[in-house]
Amino acid sequence: MKHRRRIALLAALLLLALGAAQAASYSESYTYAMIDETNVERARYGLELLRVDEELMAAARERCEEIVQKFSHTRPDGSSWRTVSDAVYGENIARGHNNPDRVLAAWMSSSGHRQNVLRASFGSIGGCCMKVGNVCYWVQLFGK
Repeated sequence: MKHRRRIALLAALLLLALGAAQAASYSESYTYAMIDETNVERARYGLELLRVDEELMAAARERCEEIVQKFSHTRPDGSSWRTVSDAVYGENIARGHNNPDRVLAAWMSSSGHRQNVLRASFGSIGGCCMKVGNVCYWVQLFGK
């Protein structure tokens, strides 16, 4: 009986480990929908639309991979989010909002995030959405 319990315990631990190690998958459709929704909000306030910047897109993907591991504005090496690219002037991150509309609604209801979305001096954006299981992780990076 002890042997069966040990096997069952080991099997359960293995399943937990496999679940915790789920790979993050990039969602291009959610990423671009989130960027489009950001520009809808800006247009509502009479602001210029943000243009997609490839350097910011690459940096946003890097930051998204980082926040999947540790959800924080501080990077895993202890440095500021600003160090991901010289082109970055603002960052919004989120997790758990499972579609672009919800994440934008959350950001617009938070004063600091809202300020980033509506900052007139920002002219470019990079974004990323990654899914881990049923959880979405989101990054917006803003440039001049």
